[in-house]
Amino acid sequence: MKRPNREINSFNISMLDTICGALGAVMILMLILLTQKIDVESMTCQDVKSELITASNELAKTTEELAETRKELQAYRTEHPRTIEKISSITKIIDATTEKFANVMKKISEIKNELFKAADDTSELIAFRIPHKIVMVVDLSGSMAAENNKYREDRLSQVKAALKMFIAAMDERYWIDIVYFPAFSENINREVYPGFTIRPEPDRRCKQYELRDEAYDNPALTCYKYGYFEGKLVNILSENDKYGFYKKIACLQPYHDTPTETALEFVLTNRKYEDAAGIILFSDGQPDSIRKKKLSREALLKKIRGMNRSDKKIFTVGIGTEFRNQEDSDAVDFLKELAVQNRGFYIGF
Repeated sequence: MKRPNREINSFNISMLDTICGALGAVMILMLILLTQKIDVESMTCQDVKSELITASNELAKTTEELAETRKELQAYRTEHPRTIEKISSITKIIDATTEKFANVMKKISEIKNELFKAADDTSELIAFRIPHKIVMVVDLSGSMAAENNKYREDRLSQVKAALKMFIAAMDERYWIDIVYFPAFSENINREVYPGFTIRPEPDRRCKQYELRDEAYDNPALTCYKYGYFEGKLVNILSENDKYGFYKKIACLQPYHDTPTETALEFVLTNRKYEDAAGIILFSDGQPDSIRKKKLSREALLKKIRGMNRSDKKIFTVGIGTEFRNQEDSDAVDFLKELAVQNRGFYIGF
């Protein structure tokens, strides 16, 4: 076992020297007394003398080792003062990171309890009746990265952990898929999953554009605006099924804008998702439609409600401090109202 770091106090070493010296003097005194044939109860003088001589030898050896250790310590302090400072700094960083990780896990646990708390022995997903057939829609916009939001929060990592916990809690009754937005090549970490395929692939019309952003900005096209894992609901029958989702979740990364409207339209109007009874949307920002002033918040909400002809429940999870603190912003209000208008509920995470 690795010993914990401990500051060595020179006063303690000096005190140990003093104690060792005093103990040696006591032993010598006892040896002198024994040579004068002082009786010792239940031991012969010879036995006691033998024990004390052995102890004296061990003390001498310990004193030598102490002296060597003091020399090594002094040499290390002289040669590596910066190393000691770095170790101290790293220790503080580790402590802070541990605390942050504990907080994240606490938040994830709260969401899991909120979403997956069983109402009775039949284990029908809870008070809010989250359906067994659901599509999880994940925001991969740039602000999900720590360097791109004002609170410096790694929001996508929190979503990934939450998704994995949700899936881990599911059994064979569940049918799921994950849709993400946007879907540029930069949204996939090929080092994590080299074989990941972005689907749907850009069609012929998209490839006619020299610049991807020109195709992306064309409202008549869906190029690069969303991607999916399976393109249909998949039954969770085994741990291998879950692992397949975990592997794909791990390679997602933040990049570009927030085409929430197009991603939701895809899920709400695609025949392969017609059996899905619910959608869980994870997002941290305003949809492009609102931010670019193409639609007002009210107009976008009305449009989504109109597309939801099968009356799917839409649950929304706002990611980040502003959502957790219920701040007054268009992004927070949009997610709250979207959930209320579609028989779901909102959580600030």
